[in-house]
Amino acid sequence: ILFLGDCNTLGTREIQGNAYPEKLARNIDVDILNCGHTMSTTREGLEYFKAKYDPNVSIICIQYGLVDAWQTFKYSPYVLYYPDSKRRKIGRKLTKKFKKICKKLGLNKLIGTNNVVPLEEYKQNILNIMQKADNCPIILIDTAPNKDKSRNKDIENYNLALSELAEQYPAIYKLSIYNDFATTLQDHYIDPNHLSFEGHQFIADSLTKLIQAERLTSDRC
Repeated sequence: ILFLGDCNTLGTREIQGNAYPEKLARNIDVDILNCGHTMSTTREGLEYFKAKYDPNVSIICIQYGLVDAWQTFKYSPYVLYYPDSKRRKIGRKLTKKFKKICKKLGLNKLIGTNNVVPLEEYKQNILNIMQKADNCPIILIDTAPNKDKSRNKDIENYNLALSELAEQYPAIYKLSIYNDFATTLQDHYIDPNHLSFEGHQFIADSLTKLIQAERLTSDRC
């Protein structure tokens, strides 16, 4: 199973190697490749897919949205986190300073903000993966709600897009966890953004039930 996602797929430092992909692997005795990457979006997901996908992959699990849905200055440049390079690291530092200056000058309110990855591009990036995956089953996992509740309207919109994709395409399945996490904010988080051991276990167990119910591991891509 190939996992594409952000920091909550990778797991925080103390959880890395024991995040929900690894927990799922133990639940159903399957090989996994965890391509979670801090601060990454579906743009990095496309690059990871190109580099890591092969015909032996039987399921692709995708969990992006935490960064994609983030509101930032409308004209901020974007520098990929993967594949990385010295030049890109410098570019991200400069971009971060640029964003801070714009916010300090009030340009966010004056000119406006956009999501880091616009919603339509977000959907298209996922579709691009699906189209190149040769009908491999894809599980789209909700982004969990944020403890900074001002972010949750955007997160909900991006999760809704995942539901729409699952309704439109038979190879796409949706794991809806947003409402579950909304009622267990204390137990499932270690901070406003990152999941706890309990949160990762919940996703792993929920994925196990979905995969077994749909008998996804019995089918070959």
